Amino acid sequence: MSLFTCNGAIWRAHRDNAVNVKTQLPAKNFTLKIDDNEQFYLEEISPFSLPTKMYGDTTTMTTRIVKTFQDRPHCTGVLLNGEKGSGKTLLAKSVSIALAAEGVPTIVINTPFSGDRFNSFIQTIEQPAVILFDEFEKTYDEFKKQDALLTLLDGAYQTKKLFMVTCNDPNRLTWHIQNRPGRLYYFINFDGLEMEFVREYCEDKLINKAHIDDVCRLARLFAKFNFDMLQALVEEMNRFNETPMAALRWLNARPDLDSSSEKFEILIECAGVTYSKPHELEPETFSGWPLRRPIEIDFLTPAADDEENSRWREAHFTVDDLLEISPNGQEFVFRNKAGIKLTLRRVVVNKKRVNWLAV
Repeated sequence: MSLFTCNGAIWRAHRDNAVNVKTQLPAKNFTLKIDDNEQFYLEEISPFSLPTKMYGDTTTMTTRIVKTFQDRPHCTGVLLNGEKGSGKTLLAKSVSIALAAEGVPTIVINTPFSGDRFNSFIQTIEQPAVILFDEFEKTYDEFKKQDALLTLLDGAYQTKKLFMVTCNDPNRLTWHIQNRPGRLYYFINFDGLEMEFVREYCEDKLINKAHIDDVCRLARLFAKFNFDMLQALVEEMNRFNETPMAALRWLNARPDLDSSSEKFEILIECAGVTYSKPHELEPETFSGWPLRRPIEIDFLTPAADDEENSRWREAHFTVDDLLEISPNGQEFVFRNKAGIKLTLRRVVVNKKRVNWLAV
């Protein structure tokens, strides 16, 4: 039986002649600290909270993790990988709250503790507990610091713990915990929001439902479209009653392709005729980011009976005219209010750039 003394929000391992001794920790959240005498102790922190509605499969993943932890006799590890705002911390909080309902406390580790004394203190907590390492690779910023936790993660101790590890960059994780279910049983990768999540959120939150398909199309421009982006985009659209492309111009969110080195072939279609030859178009190619600025194209339309009477026409396109992007991100298709269709087909690709559009 583990014994603790409680003094306000401070919880310490039991000492002789101590008063207010508790046989277990309450189902609250704690952070681990160390005092001037190099003794570990726990301090209560604010409880986690969740949105009023959970979108996507967060609830399903929570149920799976909780059931697996309950079924397994000893320690279970979960690695949650993804950029900020992708949903990994939301899942960690959801699991913590679900287990708190079963009497399980959560201990947040935000200092790179390791070694025998650290391991021993964790083991003094004999009851089941969640040990949350948030932004693990930033707190344990060296491989040797991460490797020092392997004994703890290996389950060499007999107490039952759920180790929740979140990270933003798996390249900064020691390979000793990758592909090792004995140490971290689950690896859940947050590559970005699924379209079902985006659509469901827009059905709830977006005022002008006519733009839902446009939001989904825009989300595909990002290799990893996260919840922060979606929330801000919908908020901006609702506030100013505008299209997603118009709102994107102002937000701190940019698709991965955003380089002046990109070059595109221009194809104009007007009244069933396609113009693509250099002498028919001015300019002949487009360079830059197609959604960053208005596009202006002049094209030469021949007269029906007399080429000498051919005339130049102007066509203007903005982000609001975007129709689609090809699945591989090689073509951008616009149609303006005059019914003129513009296709930008990439002819120069930056070979160092990772494919920015999820296929």
